[in-house]
Amino acid sequence: MNLVLLTFGERLENHYQACFSILSFLKDPNIKNVIIVTDRADFYQFLNGQVKFIHINQQTIKEWQGKYQFFWRIKIKALEIVQQHYPEQNLLYIDSDTFLASNLDKMYIALNQGQTFMHKAEYTLGSQANNTIKKMYQSLNGQTFANIPLNEHSMMWNAGVIALPANKAKEIIQLTLQLCDEICATNCTRRLVKQFSFSIALNHQVQLQACDNLIGHYWSNKEEWNEMIAKFFVNGYLQNMSLEEAINQLRDFDWNCLPIHKKQRNTKTRLIKLIDHLFPAKNIQYFSK
Repeated sequence: MNLVLLTFGERLENHYQACFSILSFLKDPNIKNVIIVTDRADFYQFLNGQVKFIHINQQTIKEWQGKYQFFWRIKIKALEIVQQHYPEQNLLYIDSDTFLASNLDKMYIALNQGQTFMHKAEYTLGSQANNTIKKMYQSLNGQTFANIPLNEHSMMWNAGVIALPANKAKEIIQLTLQLCDEICATNCTRRLVKQFSFSIALNHQVQLQACDNLIGHYWSNKEEWNEMIAKFFVNGYLQNMSLEEAINQLRDFDWNCLPIHKKQRNTKTRLIKLIDHLFPAKNIQYFSK
């Protein structure tokens, strides 16, 4: 199967997250190719020929947002272009803030049998789980998009991982694009439209399966993981660690060393900002000749 990532922009943490994630997947022989859709291929030279690039730029990103200029439509378009380049291969898309903690043997077999995967089920459209879901329910419940009726039981899945079998990938991606565009044409709030479109499309032909027992996704605790990953790469650089040594370090890595989910209260964040405002640093000096 082909591992697929989409990265762009100048935020360094997004790129070292992606490098760390790729290292965790390179230990698995089921990965045939690693394909990065990116405008910053220079950040991945450490991977030393282990990855292939599909180059994009700001114009590409703008075009991929489509008629309704929905930014995260670019994730669907990234999968589309990879599928066009590699139509015979199963696709495993991952967000940069993920890691492989197990092996992909069972997923590989299931993909060859036509199964689809996303990271995990989160909530139904009618669950009233948060304000965004409440607004989506008001806009979408009882409506039909791409000839698929939506109701309170329509499930939202986490899109940090998306796995598509080769024989269905093109059809599923096109359906996802159609769902996304038709929903964007309504007054539906857009924050979760991309992952909801993937959820409906992947679950349309076969029963969508979770893979959170194989792949970790630390989207809600990036601060701690980013600190650990930065130390991993600094240590590797100072010790002149080879690519193979880096991969081997992650073969025996303790993936429970940090929580993957950690909810910070908004009150804490506001208090920290208030304290920083009330008690700013003083006597700041810079080196001068």
